[in-house]
Amino acid sequence: MSLITLGVVITVLITTVSVLILVDQFTRGYARAEVETRLKQLAWQMQDALERSMHEREIDMRLLVARPSVRTATDLDRVRRVLNELQSNVPHYAWIGMARPDGTVLVATNGLLEGQSVAERPWFKGGQKDAYSADYHPAVLLEKKLPAQAEPWRFVDIAAPVLDMEGRYIGVMGMHLSWGWAREIAAKLLDPTRNRYDVDVLIVRSDGVVLLGPKNLEETVINTESFRASQNAGIGGSTVEIWPDGRRYLAGYARTGQDSDMKLKWSVIVRQPETVALEAFRDLERRVILVGALTGAVLVILAFVLTRRLVAPINALSAALEQRASGLHEVTIPLVNSYREIQLLSATLVSMVEREQRYLGELRSLNESLEHRVAERTSRLHETATALQQALDQQQANQIQLEESAAELRAILENAQDAFIAADEHGRVVEWNRQAELLLGWPRDQAMGRDMAELIIPQDMRAAHNRGMEQFLKDGTSVVINNRIELQALHHDGHELPIEITVGHVKRQSGHLFIAFLHDITERLAFRDQMRELALTDVLTSLPNRRAFSDRLPEGMMRARRAHQLLALFFMDIDGFKAINDRYGHEAGDELLVEFARRLHASVRDVDTVARLAGDEFVVILENLHSQSDAMMVAEKILNTIREPFQLTHSTVNVSSSIGVAVYLPDQDGEIGPEELLSMADKAMYAAKRLGKNRIELGKVTDA
Repeated sequence: MSLITLGVVITVLITTVSVLILVDQFTRGYARAEVETRLKQLAWQMQDALERSMHEREIDMRLLVARPSVRTATDLDRVRRVLNELQSNVPHYAWIGMARPDGTVLVATNGLLEGQSVAERPWFKGGQKDAYSADYHPAVLLEKKLPAQAEPWRFVDIAAPVLDMEGRYIGVMGMHLSWGWAREIAAKLLDPTRNRYDVDVLIVRSDGVVLLGPKNLEETVINTESFRASQNAGIGGSTVEIWPDGRRYLAGYARTGQDSDMKLKWSVIVRQPETVALEAFRDLERRVILVGALTGAVLVILAFVLTRRLVAPINALSAALEQRASGLHEVTIPLVNSYREIQLLSATLVSMVEREQRYLGELRSLNESLEHRVAERTSRLHETATALQQALDQQQANQIQLEESAAELRAILENAQDAFIAADEHGRVVEWNRQAELLLGWPRDQAMGRDMAELIIPQDMRAAHNRGMEQFLKDGTSVVINNRIELQALHHDGHELPIEITVGHVKRQSGHLFIAFLHDITERLAFRDQMRELALTDVLTSLPNRRAFSDRLPEGMMRARRAHQLLALFFMDIDGFKAINDRYGHEAGDELLVEFARRLHASVRDVDTVARLAGDEFVVILENLHSQSDAMMVAEKILNTIREPFQLTHSTVNVSSSIGVAVYLPDQDGEIGPEELLSMADKAMYAAKRLGKNRIELGKVTDA
């Protein structure tokens, strides 16, 4: 083997090994960056799920302490039913109870701890002034009272002060949220990912105690680099670290309460063993090495064959010249027919053999020029082969990475708890996950490629949707894109359902991609409407309460002004009601109030309003009256109805009522407001009492 052949072979080997090393380093870095990005996204999703769920629990607390039955706290059985109903709707509430100002439990779910003192519990102390959230802690008083389970009871506490209808502090409402709540969130959100990629999810308290994670780490203290970084990071991040078990992990981290009102500050860490995370890279690395080795072997063989073929004629000429130089003049110069340069050389040597000495320098020069040209062509061939190999390797690596990323994204979207829909700039559906099928009723194969507006947007909203899309494509402005809104969606069977939708936008080289996450909020809206209705109803009589009356009176006065018709307001109470309470007891008094309200409601029209303000005080709003005498006639009817005996459970009583009447004349009293009209009726009622009770008195404008 000649030195040229050996040099070319070694050069090809070195180049091939160098390319393999560069590709390996680039692929390793790219794979690590992709894994860290995925772990950061999982940590952010877990953080967002915790914050949203905690916000819903705080809404539960605010609605609960605003309920009239809780604020009056007189009917403990009713309050207990309300608490038990909330616990059945949200099973992770292990205990809900209300404590008096002295710390004694007044009422609780299933009667647990009633009569016991919780004055020293942190949630009671913290919830006396304002809304309070207590961090993860073991059960104390409830450990042996709650049903046994595989793991000890652990709670997160939520508390808030309870104010009566007059705004006075009467106690503290507390909720013990079972830690199974956080485990369920992690299971729903991240278990599909964990099963596939061996991912561990940890929730860590500010003091380093692991609240949720692998069993061997729960309730132990850690001080890893990811935990320390999460304490200072604003938006989360990722790192590579060695954990106490001696293994290297890739970890993504985030922290709750950074951009929200969540009071509990937890670090969310999503980790994955480095060996598992880079398993796909290892497989790719082995393939690259194998392909590189085979390619290198082919290039070495090819270089060896080509170089031998190029150098062989020169070697033959050299051998002949050496023999002639040694004195063997009978040796002839061979005539080589391989390629033109050697042909010319051999022909020239034959004709110039006798002038060998004179042209020796020229021959050497020609030989050097020939070797240089061979090296140049070999180098050019090597560069071409190297560029081709790099392009092939890069294309293969990119294709594999794209396939893996697409598979990972598909797994995440298919296992997401919310419906996911993607559409192009023409509104055609290009993605439709399993939750979208369940929520909207359209199978994926029927939804793909169809107009999204025809599938999910009600008919009366499509024109606005199309205008919004045109406006966004024109100048990039939209009230929907990148916002979370509530609206109605169209189901496959034709009915509409309320949803919460978040729409995002991705600018692509070929156009636009719109992505949307949808969540059914039917139960949330129903619960909100139920709470609103309860807030406007008197618990005892089922009549509208003071708050509802405060809304209806201004509305009635506005209608009277538009129709130029009279409106009358009656203000009345029960004469001698306190004596009946004292003599027969509060239960008889409540029964009398209920019957009084029934008779009062039966004495007026359906379009009129009867409301209970407080105690034995009632008001009546009469609309569409033609004259003042119409109001006085209805008042007389009510007075006669009240004079009839009241048959109670254990007694029969006779009562009367004092009625104050205020008539609103919109064409004359246009400047009088609701408060002045109520004051006029109130003063008229007290005038009726001073004049002997059991009568009607008409209020005057000067009394307003």
